[in-house]
Amino acid sequence: MGFGNVIFNGDLKDIPLDKGERSVNQWFNVNAGFNRYAAQQLQFNLRTFPLQFSGIRGDGRASWDFSAIKNFAIREAVGLQFRAECYNSFNHPNFSGPNTDPTSSAFGTITGTASEPRNWQFSLKLKF
Repeated sequence: MGFGNVIFNGDLKDIPLDKGERSVNQWFNVNAGFNRYAAQQLQFNLRTFPLQFSGIRGDGRASWDFSAIKNFAIREAVGLQFRAECYNSFNHPNFSGPNTDPTSSAFGTITGTASEPRNWQFSLKLKF
């Protein structure tokens, strides 16, 4: 996760939240010292705020994909193959990163997913 050009007047150690305190509504401590007023943001300045933090990470990714293949012999030189594939089989949501713009009303919240829902794919292949 990267932060843009922000004004911060606080302790950097107060920004990360423990794993048990994080939720999609507050992924990190938005009240740690961020200046949230759009009118007070600087257009050009020397950047002194870190681009990334070691203690703040996005949500992990988990996706299980399965497939089943069955070959059928029709004749000596002709065969048929059936495939069934399932992507994200357990339909586990993978969340996108939280909003890191302090002037946004969604600052510190996760508003989307980074993965597709469960998807099935079937195919037949004639081999000759």
